[in-house]
Amino acid sequence: MERNVDELSGGELQRFACAVVCVQNADVYMFDEPSSYLDVKQRLKAALAIRSLTQENKYIIVVEHDLSVLDYLSDFICCLYGTPGAYGVVTMPFTVREGINIFLDGFVPTENLRFREESLTFKVSESAEDEEIKRMRRYSYPDMEKTLKSFHLAVKKGDFTDSEIIVMLGENGTGKTTFIRMMAGILKPDNDENVPQLNVSYKPQKISPKSQGTVRMLMHAKIRDAYIHPQFITDVMKPLKIENIFDQEVQNLSGGELQRVALTLCLGKPADVYLIDEPSAYLDSEQRLHAAKVIKRFILHAKKTGFIVEHDFIMATYLADRVIVFEGQPSVDTTANSPQSLLTGMNKFLESLEITFRRDPANFRPRINKLNSVKDAEQKKTGNFFFMDTTD
Repeated sequence: MERNVDELSGGELQRFACAVVCVQNADVYMFDEPSSYLDVKQRLKAALAIRSLTQENKYIIVVEHDLSVLDYLSDFICCLYGTPGAYGVVTMPFTVREGINIFLDGFVPTENLRFREESLTFKVSESAEDEEIKRMRRYSYPDMEKTLKSFHLAVKKGDFTDSEIIVMLGENGTGKTTFIRMMAGILKPDNDENVPQLNVSYKPQKISPKSQGTVRMLMHAKIRDAYIHPQFITDVMKPLKIENIFDQEVQNLSGGELQRVALTLCLGKPADVYLIDEPSAYLDSEQRLHAAKVIKRFILHAKKTGFIVEHDFIMATYLADRVIVFEGQPSVDTTANSPQSLLTGMNKFLESLEITFRRDPANFRPRINKLNSVKDAEQKKTGNFFFMDTTD
């Protein structure tokens, strides 16, 4: 079917752009963030398409913030460090595992140089297996259905508690954003079922800045009490480095800066449930980890509930206490299953994608097994598509 380029979604545009580059006859191919707007399945297909160019003895350079995808498609890694907007340094190439671990550790052993004070680790969600957390409130939502033109979504009933984050997993077009909008009261279910009447704070997938003033003026207008509260400043604003852009015009912010501001505004609004759609979009690898820790700490300490849509697998596994797996034919007919445990849900989701993950013993980060590798075949045979603990 023929369509105009301006009618394509972000994910469709990304796939089109990657395809256009791949079919060019060149000696060097360069891809800048090829995973943006793509779901997990599309990201791995894009990675395989990019890797296929190496069979023609071509050079390929990729800039990528999704560390799982970077691990999957790379042969060598160069780390970049420095001060944003001031200067940057590129290291010598390292092997894939060594390069990513150097970046996460913040220390370059060959140069005896530390460029970050703390190391970044990827332990599974701190509360996923923690029975000591006292959950005071429990909510539930009924079976729901929603039809939008030719698309139909069926939602199986489920429940959730305070101090809990539920991550939604599924391909693009399976209804994750539709589910979030129904929970937020923006869309009404077809069967007139009553969604729990809760105070909701919603960060949409697409951020369209309308404010004409500075970030400080926007914070003052939208979250006046929160943005001057010492606890909120410590837990949210400082890790997201909001104070660094206080006096910038909202209209002049970059995509990553807008994302951090939108996340701050969402968490700064008093609510029972926080619905956050793709918080990693436009953020670099380090910012994604800081954002994940900010969300986790806030939901846990404030005893609230978070529903999050996230395609960055590392960020999703760090955040999730439980998961909702979406399945079916994208953009046609899909089902949102009831929330289930992280291990069960991840295994179900990864099995549908025919992908297996192991964990790096040094920092616990999930690593995608190369397709049809010995480790990939072993895990598929035993049905262990995802591990909570470390395995090498």
